[in-house]
Amino acid sequence: MSAALHYGATNGTDFSLTVLKARIALLATAIGGPDYTSEIEPPPYKLGDDCLACLKDLKRWFKLVDDQQKRWDVAMAVAEYRILTDDLLPILIDWENRCSLAAKLAKNNPEQGEFRNKAYYDKIAMNCLQLLVLMTWPLIITEQSSSNQITLYSELKKHQLIYKKAILSMENGKVLRAAIRLALGVIKIDRLSRTPRDNMVLKLVLNFFRNVIAIEPGEFTINTKRSMPSKGISSIDTLPPNVSMDDISLNTVISSFHKNKVFGLLLTLANSLSKEYDQDFINIPLLEIMFFLTKDVNQSLLFPQQPGRKPHHGPANANGKISTSNVVTSAGFELSKLLQKEHQMKKNVIKHTSARHSRFGGLLSIQTPDKNRLTVSGSQALVDENIALQKLDDSKKWNKRITQKRESVATEGLPNSLLNSQTGKAIFFTESNGKHFKKFINDFIDSGFNILLHSVTNCFTTEQDRMVTLEQVEYLLFFAWFINYQLLRCKMDSSSKLHQVSEALKEVSFILVSSLLRNAYDLKNWIVTHAGMIAFNELLNLVAYTKAGEGDSDDIEFIVSRLFSDERIQLLSNLPKIGSKHSLQFMKSCIELTHSVLKVLEQYSDDKTLVVEGKSRRRKKLNVSEDDISRLIEEENVDRDEALDILTSNFRGIEVNFQKVQSNYMTEPVVETYINFLQRFRELEDDSIKKVFSFFHRVFVQAKEQSLLFRFDLIILLREMLSSDGLNRMSRSRKYVSQFSDYFLTRLKKRLKKSPAWFVGLLFPPLHNSEVGFYQKYGEYSVLNNESLYASSISQFKPIPDEEALPPSVLQDMRYGILVSTLLDDGKAELLDQLLQHITHTLNVFKSWLSVNVNAGRETMNPPNEFFVLTGTLNNDPLFRDKDYRALLSLIGYSVPDKINEPCFLAGTIEIPDLTTSCELIKKYLSTPFETPNGLPSSSYLVRVRSRKENLLHGEQDGWEGNDHYDYTDPHIIPDDQEISEGDEAYFKDLDNNVSEKLKGVKLSRGIARSKKKEKKRGKKRAYRNNLATFDNEDGQQPHSLKERHSVFSKEFISDSEDDEDLMNPIFFENETYMRWLLDKNNGQLTEDRYAQFAKFAAERMANGGVTTGDYTNLFGGFVPSISDIGAAETSSFAPDKSLISLASHVASEMSAADADNNTELSDDDINSELKDNLGSPQLSDSYNDLQSDEDNRKVLRKRKLEDSEVDKEGEDEDEDEDEEAFLFSVKKSKVILDESDGDDE
Repeated sequence: MSAALHYGATNGTDFSLTVLKARIALLATAIGGPDYTSEIEPPPYKLGDDCLACLKDLKRWFKLVDDQQKRWDVAMAVAEYRILTDDLLPILIDWENRCSLAAKLAKNNPEQGEFRNKAYYDKIAMNCLQLLVLMTWPLIITEQSSSNQITLYSELKKHQLIYKKAILSMENGKVLRAAIRLALGVIKIDRLSRTPRDNMVLKLVLNFFRNVIAIEPGEFTINTKRSMPSKGISSIDTLPPNVSMDDISLNTVISSFHKNKVFGLLLTLANSLSKEYDQDFINIPLLEIMFFLTKDVNQSLLFPQQPGRKPHHGPANANGKISTSNVVTSAGFELSKLLQKEHQMKKNVIKHTSARHSRFGGLLSIQTPDKNRLTVSGSQALVDENIALQKLDDSKKWNKRITQKRESVATEGLPNSLLNSQTGKAIFFTESNGKHFKKFINDFIDSGFNILLHSVTNCFTTEQDRMVTLEQVEYLLFFAWFINYQLLRCKMDSSSKLHQVSEALKEVSFILVSSLLRNAYDLKNWIVTHAGMIAFNELLNLVAYTKAGEGDSDDIEFIVSRLFSDERIQLLSNLPKIGSKHSLQFMKSCIELTHSVLKVLEQYSDDKTLVVEGKSRRRKKLNVSEDDISRLIEEENVDRDEALDILTSNFRGIEVNFQKVQSNYMTEPVVETYINFLQRFRELEDDSIKKVFSFFHRVFVQAKEQSLLFRFDLIILLREMLSSDGLNRMSRSRKYVSQFSDYFLTRLKKRLKKSPAWFVGLLFPPLHNSEVGFYQKYGEYSVLNNESLYASSISQFKPIPDEEALPPSVLQDMRYGILVSTLLDDGKAELLDQLLQHITHTLNVFKSWLSVNVNAGRETMNPPNEFFVLTGTLNNDPLFRDKDYRALLSLIGYSVPDKINEPCFLAGTIEIPDLTTSCELIKKYLSTPFETPNGLPSSSYLVRVRSRKENLLHGEQDGWEGNDHYDYTDPHIIPDDQEISEGDEAYFKDLDNNVSEKLKGVKLSRGIARSKKKEKKRGKKRAYRNNLATFDNEDGQQPHSLKERHSVFSKEFISDSEDDEDLMNPIFFENETYMRWLLDKNNGQLTEDRYAQFAKFAAERMANGGVTTGDYTNLFGGFVPSISDIGAAETSSFAPDKSLISLASHVASEMSAADADNNTELSDDDINSELKDNLGSPQLSDSYNDLQSDEDNRKVLRKRKLEDSEVDKEGEDEDEDEDEEAFLFSVKKSKVILDESDGDDE
C-alpha cells in the first residue's frame, strides 16, 4: 500500500491515467457482454443492469477529460477495452433486430405493438449513437494541439480505422440501419411538433455518416514544424493489423450505404430541406457528407470513355494500353501502376545497355583549356556526347537553396488528400458500385443540389467571418465538383439540362465564391485560394457552356459583367504570378483559371464590348432628392431601398479592354509559373500541356512580348521534351511542342542576328530600365510622340479643416510654406534659387515696361510673356516631372505646361504686387523654417496624384483617363492620397518617415502608419472583412499593395493626423504672430542666434500649451510681449492680420466647446491655457470685460465638472446593470446547455 502511495506521489500523471483506465474498464464491464449461459452460438449480447447509466458516465468522461483538458486519454482507454466493437455495435444491431421484428409482426397482427421496454432500449440506442459519434469524430492536429494529442494521434487513427471496418462489415453494416431508424422516428413527427432535441437527433445521425466517410489513414505530416519521418514508410504502415485499404475504401462505403439505404435518407433530407426540416440543423452536415463522398472521385471516371480520347490515368494491360474496365480493387490498381513502371524501366535499361562485346568498361578523359582533366567512366559516354556531358553535370555539387512549398494544409489540421480529385490518385469503383454511386449523384443533382446550395450559401453569407478553413474548402470544392460533373453529364446526355445546377449562377452564390477567393488571397490562406481558383474556373466553364448552348444571352451578359469587376480582373491576373512558389496542383489550377479567363474575355475583343462595374471617384455627400427616388421607383418598379442603392452607388460602368487585361498576364512571374509547371511534363495530361503552349502563343505572337520567352531554361526544356526520353511520339501534345519550338527558334535566330547583345541577354533576366529594356525587348530605340506625351499632374493641397475661417493671406502663406519646405526637404534648393532669380528678373522687366509705357501713354498694354527655362546642370525635366515644383509654379501664376513640348512662362497679365508677394514669401521660407500645425513634414499636406504619362500608357483601372480635368480641391471629393505613381518616391518617403522611429529603437514594417500619440501596445488581432452587401463591395474596395493591406487591418495603425486639435493648434498661429512682430521690429532681418532662440521659444510654447519657462529677454529686447499687446500695436504696414489673433481665440473656444460636448474633464494645464487664450483676445478691450470673462470661465468649468461627475455616476450604474444582466444571461445560457445535453436523463 505504501509503495503504491509513493508511486502515486512521484508519478501523479501516470497514477491518474491508471485510475482513469480502471474506471473505464469498470464501465466497459458493467455495460454488458456475451451471454455464455445461452445455448445459442455465438452467444447473444446481454445488457448489464446499469447499462444506460454506464453509457451516460462514458459521455461525461469524454466531456470532462478529452474536451475540456485537450487530451485523448478517454478515447485511448475506450479503444483499448474495445467498447465500440464489443459493446456499442452489438447493442445497436440487437436493437435494430428487435425493432425490425416488431415492425414485421405489426404488419401481420396490428394489435401486437412494440416490444417490451421499448422506450428504455430506445434511450440506450440513442446514447450508443452519441458515443459512436464521439469516438469516430475526425482527429485534427494543429499547432495549438497539446503534446498528449500529438503523442496519441497515430494510434487513435489506427483505432478509428478498425472502427470504420467494423461499422461497415459487421452484419453487412446493419449499424447504419439502426442510425436510420433513429432518424425515421424524428421524421415521422410533424415539423411544427418537433423539438430542438428532435432536430439534434437528425444532426447526430448525419454527423455519424459523415464521420464514417471521413475516416482515413493518418498523415505523415503533423504540422509545418513537426513531421513524422516518411523515409521507408508506406501507406501500409499507417494501417492497423487485419485492415486493408479495400476494407475502408470509398468503394466499400458506397456498397454499404447502398445496401442499408443511406442514400435514400440523404436524398429525402436534401429534397425537402426547406419544407419539412429545420435547415439550420442539417444543411452543413449534408454538405460535408456530399463533400467527403465526392472529394476523391474523378468525374470523368463515372462516364463512358469518349471516342478517340485516351484516358490519362489507369492501369496498363498486356498491350500497354490503358484500361479501367478490369479494375476491381485499389490494391489491383496500385499493382497495375507498378507493372507499368517496371515495363518503362526495362525499356530504358535495354536502350542504354551496351552490347556484350563492349561490357569491359570505358574511360573518357577531356582536357580543359587550363590543363585540367575531366574523366567520365562508362562506355555509354563513347556513344553519345550528351550522356558524357550529363554525367559531368551530375558530378557537380550545387548547394541549391531548398524552398518549402507554400501550403497551409498541415497548419490548419487538414488532410493532405483534400484535393485528391485533381491528382492522379483518384478512387476507382467496381462496376456495380460505380452505377449505384452515379445514380445517387444524378438523383441528388436533379432533386436536391439547388436546394442544398441555396441553403448553405445563405448560411455562410451571413456568417462568413466565422467560417473555418475546412468549411470554406468544403463549400468551394462541393460547388466546383458538381458543376464539373453536370457539364460532363450534359455533354454525354442531351436530356440533361444546366438548370439543374442553376443555383450556382445566382448572384449570391458567385459573390460568396469570389469573396472567399479574395479574402483567402489577402490573408495568404493558400489552400482556400487553391479551392477558390478551382470553383471560379468551373463557374467560368459553366457560363461559357451556357452561353454557347440554350442560355439566355442577356442573362449571361449580366452574369459575366458581374463576375469581372476591375478589382477582380486584377486579382485573377495576380494569382498566376505566385503559382511558381506552390505545388504542382496549385500551378495547374492557376493555368486552367488563366486559360478560362482569357478565353471568356477574348470573345469581347472584336465586335462586342463588355461593360463591368468599376470604382468611380468617391464622394462624401450625394444630393439625392425625394423626387429622384420617387421617379426611379415608378420607372423601374423597385422598392425604396433598392432605389437608394442605385442612386447612391459608388460604382460606374467601364468597358473592358482585352489587350490591357492580356498585358497584365505578360509578366516574368507568370511565365516563370508556366515554365515550372511544364518542367513536370511527364506528369501532365495532354490538355494541360496544350494550355501551356496556348499561353506561350499568346505571349509570343499576339502580345509580341518575345523577350519574355527568350530564356535558356525554356530552350533546354523544349529540347528535353522533344528528345527520345521526352514526350511519347504518339502523344497528342507532341505536335504542339514541335510546332512552337520551330517557330520559337526561328524568331530567336533572327533576333540574335539583328541584336547580337541577346547572346549575353539570354543568360540573365530581362532589364527593367525604360530605355534599355525597350531596346532589349523590341530591338529598336523608344520613340515617343511628343505631341501625345503628357507631363505629370501637379500636387494638390489636402483640404484643411475650417479653412473657410482662415483669411486668404494666411492660407496663401501656408501654401507657400508647405511647397517651399517640401522642396527644401527633398534637396531641391537649386530649383528654388533659379525660380527666385527668374521672378526677380521678371519683376525688373515688368516694372521697366510699365514705366516706359506710362510715359508713352500706353499704360493699358501688357508686357510680353517671360519664358522660364532651367539652366546649368539642370535640364527642363523638373518643369514636366516634378509635381511639387510644378505646383509652386502654378501657385505663383506661371503657365505650367501640360505636354513636354509646351513652354513654361509668366504671362504679362500678372499683377506686379502679386508677383512681389510671391517673391517675398519664397525668400521668407528659404531663410525661415516652416512649422506645420500638425507637427508632421510639410509633404503631409500634399497629394501626389497619378502621373498623366502613366495614365496615358497604362490607363486607369477605374476608367478615368489621365488627360481629364479633375478638381482635387473640391471639398466633396475624397482624393486617393495613398496612390503614388513612382516606386522610388515611396521608398525614400519610407526612409524619411522611419528615421524618428529608428532613433527610438522602434522597428516598424514598411507601409504601417505610425502613431503620433503615446505608444500603445498593439494587438495581433486582425479584423476580417465581410463586404457582401453589394457585389463589388466585397471585391471592389480591397487594397492591392502590401502597404494598403497593412493600413486597413486595424484602426490603431491609422495616423491620427485627422484630429482637429492637432491640425488647428492656436499656439501655432500665436508663434506666427511673434515671428512677424520680430521681423517688423528688426526691419525684416534676424541673426542666426536669434533664429535659433526663436526656434527654442516656439518649441517650448508648443510643448507647454503657450507657457514659456526660459529667459528670452535677449530675443525680444526686454520682456516677452503678450498677444494682446502685439495686437494693439499697429506700427508697421506689414503688421500681422488681426484675424490671426481672433482665430486663435476662436479655435480655443471651439476646442473648449468640443470638450464640453464630449463630457471630458479638463486638467489644470488646460484650464490655464484656456483662460490665457480668452484673456489675450483683442476683442476684450478693458479690464471689466477681462474680469467678467474670467468669472464666466470659472462658472463654465464648475458646471462642467458637476455634469461630468453626474455622467460618471450614471455610467457606473449602467455598468453594474450590464454586469448583472450579463451574469443572468450566462446562467440562463448554461442552464439551456445542460437541459439539451442531459435531456435524455428524464
